[in-house]
Amino acid sequence: MKSLVILIITIILLGVVYNQEKLLILDKKISGCYRGCGGTYSSLLVTPEFFILEINPAFFGISFDEFTVDDLTPVKIEGYELGTKTTDKFLVYIPRKYKKLYIRGINKFGNDTSLDLSEYDSYVKARTVRNGLDDNEKPKVYLNYPKLTNNFFRTDELYVTLQGKVTDNLGLLSHEINGEKVNISETGMYKKRLKLKLGLNNIFLKAIDINNNVQTFDFVIVRDEIIQDNQFSDVDYPEKTLNENKNAYAVVFGIESYRNAPVVSYAVNDADIFREYLIKRFGLMKENIYLRLDEQATKGEFDKVFSSNGWISRNASSNSDVFIYFAGHGAPDLKSKETFLIPFDGDPNYATSTGYPLKTLYKNLEGLDVKSITIILDACFTGMSRDNQPLLADARPIYIDVGSGNIPNNSIVLSAAASNEISSASEKMNHGIFTYFLLKGLKGYADENKDRNITISEMQNYLSEKVSIEARKMGREQNPQLLGTDKNRILLTY
Repeated sequence: MKSLVILIITIILLGVVYNQEKLLILDKKISGCYRGCGGTYSSLLVTPEFFILEINPAFFGISFDEFTVDDLTPVKIEGYELGTKTTDKFLVYIPRKYKKLYIRGINKFGNDTSLDLSEYDSYVKARTVRNGLDDNEKPKVYLNYPKLTNNFFRTDELYVTLQGKVTDNLGLLSHEINGEKVNISETGMYKKRLKLKLGLNNIFLKAIDINNNVQTFDFVIVRDEIIQDNQFSDVDYPEKTLNENKNAYAVVFGIESYRNAPVVSYAVNDADIFREYLIKRFGLMKENIYLRLDEQATKGEFDKVFSSNGWISRNASSNSDVFIYFAGHGAPDLKSKETFLIPFDGDPNYATSTGYPLKTLYKNLEGLDVKSITIILDACFTGMSRDNQPLLADARPIYIDVGSGNIPNNSIVLSAAASNEISSASEKMNHGIFTYFLLKGLKGYADENKDRNITISEMQNYLSEKVSIEARKMGREQNPQLLGTDKNRILLTY
């Protein structure tokens, strides 16, 4: 009969997830007869990922041109693709998570029948237990494009295409990007086009193997176009250079939340990111950087590192470059007209007794036998904060020269503002504007002649232009100052 020639199989799979264990590729084949033992012969082959139902139409020359399988992902196993006709058999790939196979109109009376797969699954589990095979290995997720820097990528495009590879030792069950399943090629390659919203886009990749081991990978893409996010700045991810300066030492203080003074907006971020630049751009060793933030940066810490027998003096040698970075409040003394760096526990109204004098810093550094000293001060000494709040009870800005005191001969001082100006911060940049453009300059933007050497003079020229322009946008005046004579010294080679 014609009905014997045309075989239409509709498979409806009931998804009952079994307790996942590592599976072993088996040579066991369990057989059964449908349409009578003299007719179409079927068997079941168990693999780590699939039950493979083999339908052999050799006796009747059955055509599978109308063959369809619902709810199964086309895959290839042993060279056969789902839905592909072969000369002597047809393979139906059934994911191992399913417990029962329903086959319509296939038995010898033309009725529906079913195949219980649990006994085959139990067999695999028994073999697994005997061999002591426990699969705890997670899939591996690779992202080939876009190239990330510290799990971060920036673009001005509306769309980005993610490309990469997912692998597993036994087999993958699924791969998702932001909760949406993604097709994977035979070699594990995937490609997914994403539409980006303005600003921050969180991307989440999730791969699951056949034994329910999960690997996740997340990163951030920021789309630039009147960017609205306030969590990132384009200078926050320095690229690593080949520089190594194992003899260099640095002290980095960032004080944002004072005990007795207004907040210094983004000072902690300023100091923390500058430390990253010291490591990745200048080539300093992490252990050679003395970092203190907020409540850690007390008056005692200033004395400890800067005193004549302090941390710098004990560690630095004649071939050492020394870097000092301070982001926080500076304050004047109204009577003596001296300038002070204010520690976390200091009070700008009592700068003489609770602050650290700049002239003392210069004097102690002058006694060091080192190759060079670079001092960077993102502070002002007018008695006002970055947010234009008064620090002093008198509430009147005063103007004192940051260069008061003898600057050591081998030293350069880069200061955020002139004596009558406030050191400003930018919410858009998440930094003080002086530090922001300092970092941007260190990325290569300050290199005027593009010889991959940034001199002190080039950096000062860059800061003078960029900081003053940005300050004017904020309705302020701010002009960074350079103190010292060695202006042609190379600050950074990259």
